[in-house]
Amino acid sequence: MEHVAAFMLLVGCSGDVSACQEVPVPMPAYEDVSECQADLPIQMRLSGATDRKLFGACKEVDADVFEQSASVDWRISRDGQLLITFDAAPQVVASR
Repeated sequence: MEHVAAFMLLVGCSGDVSACQEVPVPMPAYEDVSECQADLPIQMRLSGATDRKLFGACKEVDADVFEQSASVDWRISRDGQLLITFDAAPQVVASR
């Protein structure tokens, strides 16, 4: 059985969602997605973000992603959902 973790992301945007930026959270990694989802509304209230619109989401990921180099990509969907994807960097090995 694989160990699964969850990642929390908050994004604050202008009223028309044309300008968005990530909002720092004190604890972005959780042991499971249910803990993350339970904490999400609280973190959104406590974020201190002054943006007109605030989006938040928890993304379930394999724990190995947290130990690799990976980029976090996100976008706001047309229906106002924050969508998160992880792109793991390829492992490069030097040889002679």
